[in-house]
Amino acid sequence: MSGAALDEEIDLELVVDRDHVGDVGIRHSAELLTFTNAAHRDDDRLDDARQMLIAALGAPGVVEAAATFAVFNGLVRVADGTGIQLDTGLHEYSHADRSRLGIDEFAGAANTEHTAPTGAPIGSIGELFG
Repeated sequence: MSGAALDEEIDLELVVDRDHVGDVGIRHSAELLTFTNAAHRDDDRLDDARQMLIAALGAPGVVEAAATFAVFNGLVRVADGTGIQLDTGLHEYSHADRSRLGIDEFAGAANTEHTAPTGAPIGSIGELFG
């Protein structure tokens, strides 16, 4: 879905699997996932993960990865803290993707009332973009 612009096949199920740190169809995904998992969990593997990522991407790439991680982590906390809900259209169109990826099990999903789809003409978020 999100890799279409780069002509890459990304395995979103593995992307959201909190224990997977291997290839997901993104260059250097093993190093990126190892780094982000260690940063998210604030565990003692963070220094090793950072060094592995430096070897793969160089120092500027690590800065970019860390900044991206920080921004998304902050946005999710703000959204959860303020109780932002999915609007009706997005909720409808994302039903199949949320179900397939287990997103409705995430804590922030409690902010949106989950109802069965009503038969929207678009079956997934991916169809919205092409």
